[in-house]
Amino acid sequence: ELSRERVSSSVEGVGGKGVYEVKTYPGLEHSVSMEELNDVAAFLKRVLPPISDGDESSTDNARIVVTDPAQMSVKELRDGIRQAGLEDKAKGMFDKLELVKLLSQHLKDNEQQK
Repeated sequence: ELSRERVSSSVEGVGGKGVYEVKTYPGLEHSVSMEELNDVAAFLKRVLPPISDGDESSTDNARIVVTDPAQMSVKELRDGIRQAGLEDKAKGMFDKLELVKLLSQHLKDNEQQK
């Protein structure tokens, strides 16, 4: 079992002092509570950048900005290819450059259609 002190020292060791708050939820063991979920939601709102579709007043139709495929890891490329529905075209591709070209072309084609 991890003690509050051990977790706190680990957080401090990675530069998280003042950024993260270590909390315990007695009696939960392998379950969650609304208090815990609310704390997680508040934490995510605090540390993640807002997602916007260009209208700063609304995030209902938020869009994620796609990074340059050449800067992505192979795992990120494969995930992007899966999300784009390009798995069939990616079959047999093992070289990162091939994956970058496939996803880059897809993104370019989508941008031209707009």
